[in-house]
Amino acid sequence: MRTIAVILKKGGSGKTTTAVNIATVLHQKGKRILLVDLDPQANATLCTGLDPTSLQYNINDLFKNINIKPADVILKTSFGLNIIPSHPDLALTEAGMKATQVGILNGLFEPIKDDYDYIIIDTPPSDSYLTVSALAYVKEVIIPVQAHFLALQGLTQVMISIDQVRKGLNPKLKILGILPTMVNQRTNISREVLDQLNTHYKDLLFPETIDYSVKHPESSLAGVPIVIYDPKHSGALSYTKLTESIL
Repeated sequence: MRTIAVILKKGGSGKTTTAVNIATVLHQKGKRILLVDLDPQANATLCTGLDPTSLQYNINDLFKNINIKPADVILKTSFGLNIIPSHPDLALTEAGMKATQVGILNGLFEPIKDDYDYIIIDTPPSDSYLTVSALAYVKEVIIPVQAHFLALQGLTQVMISIDQVRKGLNPKLKILGILPTMVNQRTNISREVLDQLNTHYKDLLFPETIDYSVKHPESSLAGVPIVIYDPKHSGALSYTKLTESIL
């Protein structure tokens, strides 16, 4: 089983969109996929057409109730993808977490480790115990970077965090790739960010980029990934090609 976290300590960089679409393409290709929404904002849950406030169980119940098992929480979306949904209450749980609890995901997911080919985790856009927990659990990381100066700062912070986790909690952690997102080749800032990424992280860059498009928020509003919402759109084609390279 492969375990992959999608991470960047900055919101609005296409992190959730990337996690949801990669998981969906893998599912379309016949892989056994579990998408885990580890973000208290529950964006991955919303983007797959589920209302986090109306569900019986969510990932917070796994953290809080030892009698709740992953099988109790896993739901199937309208397009067949298995997901552990999130809930805003997860923020309260995180606030009470201690450093000694960052390995919690290993125990939580142990009962289902043979049920899936891939577990894809959407992480919070912050430096938090939940983010560290994901890094301590997974073996691979995808870093989506918005074509914006502030996202480069977030990338620097993520690289530091990954290095720290490698030195302690998870020596096998590796970067699967850096994915430029929301790219508009007509703007100077997009071209500059791509130049910076090529200069400093060339060996880690995915060859694919995700262009800026209103279709991405449209698909999120519709509650389906863009690879289903508009499979011939350039963003859908890029995510499909990206996922094929991951395979």
